[in-house]
Amino acid sequence: MPTYEHKQILSDIARLDAIPSGDEEFERWMRAGAHLEFVAQNGKSDEIVVYASGEFSFVHAVVVSDERLAELGEDDLTCWGSSPYTSIASYVSGGGRDDVWLERAIDARRSSPWENATQLIFGRTFEGWEAEDRTYFEVNQEYSHVAGIHWRPEHRAYCRFDQNGDLQQAVSITAAKDHQDVRCVSFAWQPLEEYLVATKSSLAQRFDFTLLRRANFAGWPSSPDSLVRQGKSILYRQKVLPNVGAYTTGVQLIGPRTSKTSVYDRIVGRHEDREYVEFLAQDWRNKRIARISTDPAATANYFNAGQNSLPFELSPAFFKPDVILKYKTDSEKYTLNGRSISCRCAWHLKEYDVNEAGQIFAYICDLRNLPYAEQQHWKAHNEPPKVGISERAFKNDFLGQWASCPDPLRDVLSVLSSWKEQGVSWWTLRGEKLLGQVTMPLTASRDEWSEAFMALAKLVVEGFELPEIRARLKAKGIPCATEERSIALLERLISGSDNGEGKISLEALRTIQQIRTKVKGHASGSEVEALVREVISQYETFTHHFQSVCHMCALELQAIARAFT
Repeated sequence: MPTYEHKQILSDIARLDAIPSGDEEFERWMRAGAHLEFVAQNGKSDEIVVYASGEFSFVHAVVVSDERLAELGEDDLTCWGSSPYTSIASYVSGGGRDDVWLERAIDARRSSPWENATQLIFGRTFEGWEAEDRTYFEVNQEYSHVAGIHWRPEHRAYCRFDQNGDLQQAVSITAAKDHQDVRCVSFAWQPLEEYLVATKSSLAQRFDFTLLRRANFAGWPSSPDSLVRQGKSILYRQKVLPNVGAYTTGVQLIGPRTSKTSVYDRIVGRHEDREYVEFLAQDWRNKRIARISTDPAATANYFNAGQNSLPFELSPAFFKPDVILKYKTDSEKYTLNGRSISCRCAWHLKEYDVNEAGQIFAYICDLRNLPYAEQQHWKAHNEPPKVGISERAFKNDFLGQWASCPDPLRDVLSVLSSWKEQGVSWWTLRGEKLLGQVTMPLTASRDEWSEAFMALAKLVVEGFELPEIRARLKAKGIPCATEERSIALLERLISGSDNGEGKISLEALRTIQQIRTKVKGHASGSEVEALVREVISQYETFTHHFQSVCHMCALELQAIARAFT
């Protein structure tokens, strides 16, 4: 959907263009005071109108170099015409010539005061197509490329991901007259400001408010109109025909609001005013537990350690395992891959791990690369270390050795990845993202535990191909019932018998399916409570239970592969 601000612009224009019923109100309305106030406020807002067309209102903005603007006089600023429906180029013939040539819009404006102005949008109509959406808008390709925006039809907007990985509508469009007869294209200010600064330009926002009673209007008198300057940025001409109507047409010049240096830093990703967070961490250099800032100036590394006694930037900070839940609940936005976390098109936490006490830990040098708001999220879960870092992290990160620590989930994923690469006939990966969506439950949250098994069931159990399993049973002469599903059929296959003697039970696969069915399905509350109590009683934590099931599952998958090959 377009932004709230865009929808508010639509409503404002429709409201402003409504003709008042009373004569006194009409006289005030036709002088466009409210319309001019709308323009002035929009020039300071976070959503700038680049095109709007209502019953009596018209707005269209183009980008003009500051050098060119300095050369323009009052007549140039107030008496220019522009339309978003001007094509960027067209074929031309005639004029005593027998050939055809290409004429670009910039060529057509060469003798105009507005030559070299950059048109940000292009309105196009698919002639012959009678659908409501036959008129649509394209954004200037240069702008869309440098702003990194892409058209998303479900949002009716050109979008990009912001520094937090959230979808941002950079250009919102209402093209068809489906909102109280108002068409509008609005640009988010921040990327537009970056473009203005980089091109040393300003936005010239032309407006025309012709407010009248059409039934009483017979034409404008020949008397001169009034030239009015409103503040430093708005200049317009106005002609009033008492009791009939008035036109107010002019321009608002909108320049960057932020210093060039700050905008340059924003474009290239420099943040001199960046905020940092202090974490309670293990300062192993000074053999203490201390608060260490993520500010690079507060820590040392291999190259400058001899000049100070600052904590090393590889000092680990420890966190309650709940810190990770946020990233597990939105697999579209976040990717947990081994020991790293990525937020789409935004940030990356290079290393984290879990110690023997179940605490999450990460190094100060990696935490500093997170946005400030993300650092605050981690700070809210910060706690003193109960034990040190994991053996795997110590070997990997400090000794540079490969750590062969048990990882049952990794074993399951390894088998399935090999099946995918081999293109086996008995199992299919149902979605490319499924391999990355199964994560180890780390907290005491029943929801996290059940979601982990739900993801595991989707990945493993739903991938089995029933027709192929039945065909293999038939080839081996092992009968099976029509109602039997994948797990029962696989048990018959790996047992190699139909008489029940020596039958092998796939306990892990059955456990995965049972938890999915009962905890995430429709089982009664008492059944679920009994299952959870049994798990905690036997395994102490959801983490240990999940690891145990994954260990058995990996062995069962290997047995299934042997039965087929």
